[in-house]
Amino acid sequence: MAGMPPWQSIPLSSRSVEVVTKVAGIVTSFAPVADRMDEVLDQLRRVFPFDAGIVTSSSTNVSGARTPIVSRGYQDGFVDYLLSPAWQTELIEPFGMPRTGWPLRERDLPVDPMSLRGIAEYGRAQGLYEGMVSVLHTPDGRHTGFLMLSGASAEAPSDEACAVVGGLSLALANILDPLQSARALVTTLDPDSSVVVVEPDGQVVPLQSPPGPDPAIRALPAQHIVDRVLSGPRRTAAFLWPRPHGGWYACQAYRCRDGLAVLAVRDAGTVHGLTRRELEVLTSLTTGDANSEIAEQLSVTTRTARAHVEHIMAKLAVGSRSAAVARALAEGLLLPR
Repeated sequence: MAGMPPWQSIPLSSRSVEVVTKVAGIVTSFAPVADRMDEVLDQLRRVFPFDAGIVTSSSTNVSGARTPIVSRGYQDGFVDYLLSPAWQTELIEPFGMPRTGWPLRERDLPVDPMSLRGIAEYGRAQGLYEGMVSVLHTPDGRHTGFLMLSGASAEAPSDEACAVVGGLSLALANILDPLQSARALVTTLDPDSSVVVVEPDGQVVPLQSPPGPDPAIRALPAQHIVDRVLSGPRRTAAFLWPRPHGGWYACQAYRCRDGLAVLAVRDAGTVHGLTRRELEVLTSLTTGDANSEIAEQLSVTTRTARAHVEHIMAKLAVGSRSAAVARALAEGLLLPR
């Protein structure tokens, strides 16, 4: 069929199908990226018994070199070359490495392999004679890295082995996408929310900006907020954050895998007319505090604390403290502590 990815026309053995199935499970696990890719290499070795393999990320350091995710068997000099911009210039750009994910084998090269520095100077010197390279792109076309496998045998990887790697290339590209889990989460959030990702190093990356968002949202201390509300084992939190000039933002924070956190922010509206003091009391109710404990926290009398609770119940149109707590938790009517 015209336009069909090449691997879809190649029948797979039961072993290859098992490899694909196991890699699919590895891709969706919550293990660190390097651990997942290490397991992927273990599985790919069942369809192509390579002697050296490497997976790199497209992200670069200040020198322009790529970031290694996992590397096996290649000598240090070869690894340095594969991570350098020279590798991209020599092999990727001239031969238009396909965005389909279909691997390029040495035998598929349109030039003499020995004319390429990477093969002549490093590969052959290490006794490596055949292999495959797959440039990894996400479904929306973002380049996230590459996978390279090399063997000491002159026998090229089979079409079936290429079909396995080609069929898995999108999934492998998603593993290397540092924002993949965050992007998946954003699709489930309110489209009217402004959403940012807080990376492990504290960098804040905007992911969603509805038309005409409040400019102040972009100035919020996202990392401080996330660290405060998701301390310890907490993975999610819904809460209110004060607007700079009065009122509240409704916020949701999530811990994703790979050390990422997502913060979604939108205008909270009137929050049922609750005052800040009433929100403080409501927050205390959610932790099971009695009126006397609330009074002590706020330095007021127990009678005043009881009056606050009654006002909260009236504004939320509920008949009990437990119903007020349920509504507060459901709507995120809580203040960070």
